[in-house]
Amino acid sequence: MRALTVREKWLLGLCGAVVFLVLNGFAARGIVKNLRGSGDRITALKNELADQEMWLQEAEKAEVRSRWLAENMPGLDSTLGKAQGDLLQSMQDALFERKLTIQQQSLQDIENDPFFTEVAVRLTVRGNEADVIDWLISLQGPDKFQVIKALELEIDSKADEEEPQAVCQITVARWFAPDDGSQALTGGDEMKSGNEQG
Repeated sequence: MRALTVREKWLLGLCGAVVFLVLNGFAARGIVKNLRGSGDRITALKNELADQEMWLQEAEKAEVRSRWLAENMPGLDSTLGKAQGDLLQSMQDALFERKLTIQQQSLQDIENDPFFTEVAVRLTVRGNEADVIDWLISLQGPDKFQVIKALELEIDSKADEEEPQAVCQITVARWFAPDDGSQALTGGDEMKSGNEQG
């Protein structure tokens, strides 16, 4: 085996240096990628810690709210379908008393949440602007457990009446204590089960 010339030694050294640099480049890229991911993870953990600290500060208030809800939120004493019908009937009665017109009405899907059971109705109401606003104000209160989920209120510019007229599209929901599964069937389910038995 012959000895390497100076030129071959330089080329071998240069080749080794290139391999060394390429390997270090890959290693450095991997380290930077891990560090960048760690920074994002640290930011996410800091945000989570801030959220948890906020919940700890609010724990006492949340417990008072939970106790109040448990004592005051109405339970279902009938089927969900009947509760939804009662909500619609109460809306119709209040609108009739105020001489407001219902242009459209529909029942919305019943929602079961871990914290409440919700029945909702959607209405399109037209009438004197002041009366519509008075009715809207009357919809919510701490003892009613009603929530306005959607609301669009427009002045009817084409109205023939002297008083300003308003058209209101609204979805109103009523909340009940969460359904634990032991409640009676909804109206539609009752009909199905009745047909199956009959």
